[in-house]
Amino acid sequence: METELIKLKTKQESSTKDHSQLIKKTFLKACQKLDASIFKPLIDEDQYFEELDKYRFLQSMKSQFDYLKGLGLEEVKLSMGTCKMCFVGDKVYEFYKEPNKGKPAFAYNIKEENGCIKDIFRCNYSDGHERDARNNSDPDITYLF
Repeated sequence: METELIKLKTKQESSTKDHSQLIKKTFLKACQKLDASIFKPLIDEDQYFEELDKYRFLQSMKSQFDYLKGLGLEEVKLSMGTCKMCFVGDKVYEFYKEPNKGKPAFAYNIKEENGCIKDIFRCNYSDGHERDARNNSDPDITYLF
């Protein structure tokens, strides 16, 4: 009987990990397509990202996407980066008009624990932001590395 309980628990954990990977894949697709509605069906009513409930989080995505669409963008390209400020070294998903050129249009950190998504939030200073800051810096400022 104890063995069955362990198997059941393992199957449930596997199912949760699979669902988390689906959420991640769908979230990244929604970002690339600038369409929050793609992601909407996968968020539970009681799920919070960026300390925002489902509808506020989706609205923040939509506002960001609408702004970019207003600039004439139909989609953005995904590049991988790392966080340079709050969670230094964490993997960050950066989205660009053209991959790795200029500053990212936006970037997100997807916090995972044991393969399960714990949070999704914007990263405001990643590799792309740092590169852009250096490229557009005041020549009288010396960066220390």
